[in-house]
Amino acid sequence: GANLFAKTVLKGLLPLIPANHQSLAARAQTLVTAIERGIAKYAIQTLPSGDQGLAYEVDGLGRTRFMDDANVPSLLSLPFLGAIAADDPIYLATKTFILSRQNPYYYQGEALAGIGSEHTPPEYVWPIAVAMEGLVAKSEPVKSAKLATIAATTAGTGQCHEGVHKDDPTQFTRTWFSWANMTYCQLALDYVRDQEKEVAL
Repeated sequence: GANLFAKTVLKGLLPLIPANHQSLAARAQTLVTAIERGIAKYAIQTLPSGDQGLAYEVDGLGRTRFMDDANVPSLLSLPFLGAIAADDPIYLATKTFILSRQNPYYYQGEALAGIGSEHTPPEYVWPIAVAMEGLVAKSEPVKSAKLATIAATTAGTGQCHEGVHKDDPTQFTRTWFSWANMTYCQLALDYVRDQEKEVAL
């Protein structure tokens, strides 16, 4: 995920490099090309699901990690970051895999389901990842459902947490987490924009 994000940022910077800095532009383009080749050669793998998709980490020596983490950049967030199209078959297969129990950091419980992290206890879902599911979705009902899930799992604090136990929203890490609050607000604004577009039609 991080390499695809880096490639996307570098490609966006290329047109902004002044004409008198062509050596910098050439170095940036070389790096973009190297990342693209590395992804094609090493990152696209046969997932545990049997589909072709993106590995979370590769070392170029044949070792891979098949998972996703709630932090952004993540595999889930790639379309949001402009790194891949949301309807790309490689992304769709990756998304199906990481939003399943085959991902060791995907948790599904009585209160919520979603991706957690190595940085919080097992079975804790991150509201950031729940919001990101909504942000990469095309469906308004999915966006609405993710907003409702996050709002229902604040344990009465009115704040998003870092991680929330999948079965018990009163168990959480960080009383408030500004990154999660911001991602929730981003999803809410995205949902409102979709509603406004629909009304305008």
